[in-house]
Amino acid sequence: MKNQILFLILLSLYCISCNNETEQQSETIHEFKISEIDSLLKRYHELNRFSGVVLISNKESNLYNKSFGFANYEVKKPFSESTAFKIGEISELVTSRIINEMAANGDLQLSDEVSKYLPEMKTEFTIADLLNHKTNFPDIATIQKQYPNLNYSTIEYANLAEVNSNKPGKSDLNFNILGLLIEKVSRKSFQENIFDYAKRLSLKDTYFQKTASTQEATGYLFYNFRGNGLELQESPVYSLEAAFSSRGIKSSANDLAKIIYSKPDINVEIDGYLSNDGFSYSIFYRADNGIAIIVLSNRRHPVAKEISNAINNILKGISYKVPLRRNPKAINPEILSNYIGKYKLNEFVKFEVIKEEDSLFVLLGPNKVALIPQSENQFYMLDSDASMRFEEDSTNKVNSVVLLNGFIKSDERALKIEN
Repeated sequence: MKNQILFLILLSLYCISCNNETEQQSETIHEFKISEIDSLLKRYHELNRFSGVVLISNKESNLYNKSFGFANYEVKKPFSESTAFKIGEISELVTSRIINEMAANGDLQLSDEVSKYLPEMKTEFTIADLLNHKTNFPDIATIQKQYPNLNYSTIEYANLAEVNSNKPGKSDLNFNILGLLIEKVSRKSFQENIFDYAKRLSLKDTYFQKTASTQEATGYLFYNFRGNGLELQESPVYSLEAAFSSRGIKSSANDLAKIIYSKPDINVEIDGYLSNDGFSYSIFYRADNGIAIIVLSNRRHPVAKEISNAINNILKGISYKVPLRRNPKAINPEILSNYIGKYKLNEFVKFEVIKEEDSLFVLLGPNKVALIPQSENQFYMLDSDASMRFEEDSTNKVNSVVLLNGFIKSDERALKIEN
């Protein structure tokens, strides 16, 4: 009997030891992943492609919550948990949830035609059509190009879009119409509706119009705007009226996590950038594992999705790519001859790569731009964030070059047409 008791005690101690070892291994793995994520984000920050906040959450707690760079570079103001970013297309997530709440409360039906509430609109599309981008309206920028002297008006643009709706695709105009619909049905401004929504979800830093107490990140562009090489420049401010309920909401990473987890059964994947306003963003959430990845940047570089994809791979323990440093790498000059030749991007864009002594240059119209090796087949340009990666066919001959503009990947591929 004593032997049996002793055996059970030893067995219990062994099991406790095993559990402790497993927990320690789990913590070690967790620390290793955090180190990988830190290294990834530091690389993007060093390259001036990312400045902002990354939040990884599992609903119960934040697994990772760090910032890189400054909310304002002129005064070196750091990011805080209250720093709000312009979230661009993520605004649609908030607008759609307000609309769906109104439908759930019986204030409207998604099958209703928009003209039922906004009779001045000529469209026969339903609210559901707008929510699901099934109108085929052109985007606001396209209409502005067609009518450059026309001041922005959602109603007027929508009526013009109705005439020109012939091409499928997402349009920011759809959600601006929904913003007007929210105002009409609620009899409150869009700002008041955002305030009410924020109150229901206990959001602290989500709003449409800035107030004196809000802490908002300044957006930056990074390019050669003075001829002195790559520099940061504060971005211009977009039109609040045109951005409205499709692109105009600001929010913090913590608030976005609350928004995601308010509907934990719904997958969310939104990414993009404000082309002239210095912000890039990505939110990635899967209901099956409950993990949310939120990347908010006050840089125009549209790499937030690239970053969130890499973080997701790190969490899964699978391979991912890190952008190359913009540091010269010594390579065998004999291989440079493989890259010389004429290339064609499309009917209108052709260029030539030449070799002079032990260096490569690309001829872009009248300009001769030096190509500096980052690796044996990838070269960067000093005065822009562009790189060129030469690729081979199955016979190991260079047959194309991928044009990279601050990305790891790019769809811009020029074919070699002449050696």
